[in-house]
Amino acid sequence: MRCLLIYYTGTFNTRFLTSKLKGRLEREGWEVDVHEIDPLDNRRLDYSPYDIIGLGHPIYGYCAPWAFLKFIRAQKFPRGLRAFIYKNSGETQHANDASSKYFLRKLRRDGVKTENEYHFLMPYNIHFRFDEKLVKEMLTMDEKLLDILVYEVKNRIPNIKRYKLWPRIVSSVVSRPQYIGGDVNSFLYKVDKDKCIDCNLCINRCPTKNIFRDTEGTIKFHHHCLMCMRCSLFCPKDAIHIGFLEDWGWKVNGGYDLKKIEQMEPGDPIITDKTTGFFKCYIETYANINRRHKEIFGDTD
Repeated sequence: MRCLLIYYTGTFNTRFLTSKLKGRLEREGWEVDVHEIDPLDNRRLDYSPYDIIGLGHPIYGYCAPWAFLKFIRAQKFPRGLRAFIYKNSGETQHANDASSKYFLRKLRRDGVKTENEYHFLMPYNIHFRFDEKLVKEMLTMDEKLLDILVYEVKNRIPNIKRYKLWPRIVSSVVSRPQYIGGDVNSFLYKVDKDKCIDCNLCINRCPTKNIFRDTEGTIKFHHHCLMCMRCSLFCPKDAIHIGFLEDWGWKVNGGYDLKKIEQMEPGDPIITDKTTGFFKCYIETYANINRRHKEIFGDTD
């Protein structure tokens, strides 16, 4: 089986998942290639060598990122090609259920058979920082979900369902600001000169080349930002002001060392039946993963 994994990543969570998935599929004897989407390069790929494609994306504002959608819309997929989706976010409320709906329409028009969809848990790069103990627990659940994905996709056990009406409405209404939000918000971006150490990390890593130095050497911003948060999350001196998002208290600085967190010893459960507030939605997510894992593999360990 030959597989192509196509993904867009902002702060590298989807890249991390894709690397994991590639290794899992190769252990099953599959030949796996990977294509990371460059928002500045939407050229068509050759899909003729592949039996199946995996499409990976983070969820921005209840929808796939605009850069991912533009890439998919530019492609011409061969009829009969199989596909599965692996998306990720820090929140698993059902409002995110229809986050892939826009590019699914394109796949169906091209005759692609999209049979499976999976929602992985990954820590936030905006709003607030996740505790590392919780991230460790999330990554453990992701390993189980990878088990499920590989088993179901390999054995052609479909799990994709028709999206309910209200998540479709949410993804249609709430997702719209992301398409122009970065362009507008970037008028408010600025760099604290007292903190900045001129490392150029933000300039070199920006996926849309939105960050540059003017003739006086000052860091400035164009207006084609994706709001991926790569610049502000990884700035070593927390020197980047991200406009109204920071004014709302939604800034997170400092990336997660996911490989290091994976090696942490598991502690007492963070998410329990008594969890309330924002993370209450994880109760159902964990239960569904554990239930399906037990159905397939006979245990939840």
